Amino acid sequence: MGVLLGLFVIFLILLVVLLGLSIGVAFLLAWLLPAVGLEMALLVAVIAVGQAMLMLGRIMGTLPVGPDLEEESEPPLVILDRELSFPRRRRKRS
Repeated sequence: MGVLLGLFVIFLILLVVLLGLSIGVAFLLAWLLPAVGLEMALLVAVIAVGQAMLMLGRIMGTLPVGPDLEEESEPPLVILDRELSFPRRRRKRS
């Protein structure tokens, strides 16, 4: 129960940071381009910041974690069984 609560709190913190950053970008966009309404600027900012966070997460996922994962032991042994029988295919009658 404690782990789930911790994950929920982390999710809420990230959501608040994402929305705060998006509102800041929306105000900046509405200030730079007065023809753009604040609602549309907020929508564009939420999408842009969300995509930036997604790309950052993907980039961080490609980085090596540590030296322990660099050293890989022997590959797993795969044994192919030739004794395995597959069901015969039925011929179509025409």
